[in-house]
This record gives sequence, C-alpha cells and structure tokens, in this order.
Amino acid sequence: MAKHRVGTSLRLLTGTVCVGLALGVAACGGDDEADEGDGNQAAQSGGGGKSLACTDGAITVGIAKAQSGPASFFDIAGTRGAKIAFDQINADGGIKGCQIKTIEGDTKSDPAVGAQVAREMIEQGAQILLVPDDFDLGIAAARVGQEEGVLTLSTAASSTEFAGAVGDTFFNSGPTTTQLGEAQARYALGQEWMRTYMVIDEGLAYFTEQDATYREVYEADGGEMVGTDKVDSLGGQSDFASTISKIERLDPPPDVINVQMIFPNVGTFVKQLRAAGLDTPVLGNVTLQTRELPKLVGSAGSHDVFYSAQVYFEGANEDPDSDPAMDEFATAYEAEFGNFPEQANGPGSYQALMAINEALQQENVTDAVTAAEAIKAQTNVEVPGGTLVRWEDGHAIWNITIDGLNDDGEFRQFEVIDAE
Repeated sequence: MAKHRVGTSLRLLTGTVCVGLALGVAACGGDDEADEGDGNQAAQSGGGGKSLACTDGAITVGIAKAQSGPASFFDIAGTRGAKIAFDQINADGGIKGCQIKTIEGDTKSDPAVGAQVAREMIEQGAQILLVPDDFDLGIAAARVGQEEGVLTLSTAASSTEFAGAVGDTFFNSGPTTTQLGEAQARYALGQEWMRTYMVIDEGLAYFTEQDATYREVYEADGGEMVGTDKVDSLGGQSDFASTISKIERLDPPPDVINVQMIFPNVGTFVKQLRAAGLDTPVLGNVTLQTRELPKLVGSAGSHDVFYSAQVYFEGANEDPDSDPAMDEFATAYEAEFGNFPEQANGPGSYQALMAINEALQQENVTDAVTAAEAIKAQTNVEVPGGTLVRWEDGHAIWNITIDGLNDDGEFRQFEVIDAE
C-alpha cells in the first residue's frame, strides 16, 4: 500500500538527535538556600512542591514502573527509552551542569504495589517521578507523587482521564485514547472499510476509551459495527477460536477487525486468525507496534495489519523512508540494551522527555509547580521523530501516525494525521 499523508505531516528531523538539549531545571551549585538540606524541600522562592534543585551533584528521577508481570513488556521499554534521553542529556553536561541520577523499583504490574514503590522512591530522594504507562496500573502511584508535591510523569499513558484524576503536577504524555480511536476510525473510513468487528479486552480504560471513540466517529460517517466479542488478554487468554468462529459466520464478512488487547496476546489472535484462512485487515493501536509481532505471527500471516501510534520507529534502519532521528535512537537503544526497542513506549517516552525538557530548561522553573506551569504552556514542540502539538488538561496532544505491515510483511508508515 502506498504511503499517503493527511494534513501537516510530522516534521522529520535529521542529523544528531538533540544531544544538546538538557532537561534543565536548576543550576548545579546555584542559590545557597536551594542547595541546603537534602534538596527535597519546596524551594522557598518557587511556586511550590518538591524542589528541583541540584543536590550532591545530581537531580534524582525515581522510576516506579513494572519490571515483572503483564505490564512489564510496556514499562520496561518505556524505562529504557527514558534512560536513552537521560544518557544523552548527561553526556551533554546534565541538567545545567547537574547529572541526572535514576533510582528504580518494580511495581509488579500491581496498582497497590505501585503506590508503595512510588512512596519508596520519594523517600529515597526522587525529585521527579515516572510511573506506569497506563491509567489503571499507574493511577495509585501517580496520586502518591501528587500528594507529595513531586513532578510526576507517565511518559506513554494515553488516557484522557488520567491527569484529571490525579492533579496539577501530573502529566501523561502518550497519544490520547481519543486521538488513537479517532485515527483508527478515519483510516478505516478512508480505506472504505465500512463494516467493523470489534475484539476487545475491557480490563483497561486504554481499550474501552478507544473503542468508544472509534464507534462514535466511525458510525457518524456511515460505518457499521457488525459485532463485538470480549476477550481477557490481561488474564492470559491465548485461545481465540471462539471469537474467530463468530467472525467466520458473519455474512457478509467484516471489512476490518479492530483488536484492542495487550501484546503478546493480540499477536496470538492475529496468528490464529490468519491460520483460519481469514486475511481480513486488522486494525488496532500501539500494542501491535513491535517487531516481535511478525516473529510471533509468522511470515505467512504478517500482512494487512495497521495501527495508530505516536511515532513511527519500527522501520528504523530498515525502511529507506525512516526518519534519521529514529534510526539514531534505535541505534543508541540497541547499543545500550542489546536489542531493538521492544515496543512503542520506548521511543514514546524518549520523545516525551525531550519535549518536557524544553519546559524544564526555563530559568524560572525551580520546583514541581513552576515546572507544571512551563509544561502546560508548551506548543508545537519538535522532537526527534515527531511534534508535541500542545498539552490539554494534563495530557499531551501529538500528531498521529498510522503504521503497520504491508502486503510483503514490511513495516511501513501509511499516513500521518495532523492533530488539528
């Protein structure tokens, strides 16, 4: 399928990946009062919340994300993407001369454990807190950060409800579920896929919010939802024969199957769908955005898969049209962690931190509150591989990309949809 674009395309950046950007918030060795104590008290001259002053030569970022359990596939990638950003910042001199130090704890894909780990990170001196990249799994940890006055970030979460449920020093930076669902609907309509069968795991708001938006936009423009089946990918469901049988019995068949479930289960579904002889296009979100997908599905089934996402990275160093900035990111990621970015939360977190960095560099940013004010004011921030258009009620608005596997099983970018 030929690549085409709608609206203003993502501005592709070339050359060195913004190594000179610094996550600057407060000068190392600055105001004496700001450097007194352990650096974790609110700056007296700032807006409030946890101080972002340099302490003992470092600014501490606490990473409270899943290292085990079903969410770990996503959170590990997000953590690694953040570390690439921090590595580049530190290599360029750190945060205004102050190195970024990270501490970590395993939330074990459990919200209650997440809250405990978040508190431990803050007790150990975290001045910025990164929490799980999902509303349901991250909200407890995020609320701890808000209560303690810490600038708290979920660098790849997409829920439009997340920030409002936490508070004014919290931001979630992934493409919103509204944007992802709408982009899926627009792409389906543009391909004249007018009959959709929905397969959904209702265990995450991430999926149900996309489903609701997809239906609203799709049906308003003449699309028809011809069936829905609920699955339990979070619970480990790996046999989708019943769902596939329901799809096979439809007459006429659906034009597209929208799948809303976690990886690797969503890949298993595609594999079983193709094995049943159904070549129906599959449409979804970033849970499909991984090079592990064709490995799981197999070459015979790796075709006609499409998904909405924040950044096209899966073709890095292979697709001749890949953004050079994403090629460089992937190269750095592989050099540090020994493999290509596992999943979209890696480059997504990297992009988010490079965007937030520009706000935190401002001289008046000294603590969580002044940092939040600077972040909220950002518009049209160009980062490696994309553009953060603005912040809206605490969540990021990005230009959206439609990527996937073409007829030859190759990753390609098919369309970029302008956020406006």
